[in-house]
Amino acid sequence: MEEAIERVHTGIPGLDHVLEGGFPKGARVLLAGGAGCGKTICCGQYLYKGATRYSEPGVYVSTEEPPTEFRANMLRFGWDFKKLEAEKKIGMVDAVYQRVESEMAEQESLQSILYNLRSKLSEVKILVEQLGATRLVVDSLPGFGFRVTDLNTLREIFLEVGLLLKDVGCTTVMTTEIVEGSGLISRYGIEEFLATGVMVLSLVKQSSPLRKLFVRKMRGTSHSLNDFAFTIGTEGVNIKGPIGVRSAGHGGRRLQTQRRKRRSR
Repeated sequence: MEEAIERVHTGIPGLDHVLEGGFPKGARVLLAGGAGCGKTICCGQYLYKGATRYSEPGVYVSTEEPPTEFRANMLRFGWDFKKLEAEKKIGMVDAVYQRVESEMAEQESLQSILYNLRSKLSEVKILVEQLGATRLVVDSLPGFGFRVTDLNTLREIFLEVGLLLKDVGCTTVMTTEIVEGSGLISRYGIEEFLATGVMVLSLVKQSSPLRKLFVRKMRGTSHSLNDFAFTIGTEGVNIKGPIGVRSAGHGGRRLQTQRRKRRSR
């Protein structure tokens, strides 16, 4: 008999149901999407609910915006990260500085990039250990490769990040940007190889904009292949329900049954 996979609650209403109870413990989940899709809000919700509802400390690593901006943006949902930091339930690592330094160094060597990166990742590991953190967010992965154009250098950078993620053993959510029209599900086409799960967020501009979530893969999880509508309200992200039916799951069987009943009338 197979041993049940331990699950970590996402803190996002409706998402645990989609994922058979939550993220597999120790998973590395890539959250991909364009600008304005709600990636950072999902990350904040995952960490805040983990710390306040499930007594699971977390660490937030920012490469896109200073932690001060993240804290301010999360307050709109009533999520006081500064208070949680004071209570040693949340830790913040500011990796934005690497972007600033790389702007000043036009030809920074791979050795220099990796040295600075390892120093910052060491800071992350120490903070995880100090807090006893079980949740980790990296927002975002492309920020570590800012201004790097050589694909081999990018692979080296992401290899270092991947080694850290495996080493710390947290259940991790990472974000990446989808470039419209690229045909890729990540900025560089590399990030998904660090992940054991991939979820894609999108914003469809219709008569009324529609936000969608699609679970592309989640190791150890029998998930739906439907798109799921979601909203962003005063309490954060909320998964509303499937859009159409793509899988042969229970929803598909119900639809087939309804069609047979109509034909038999």
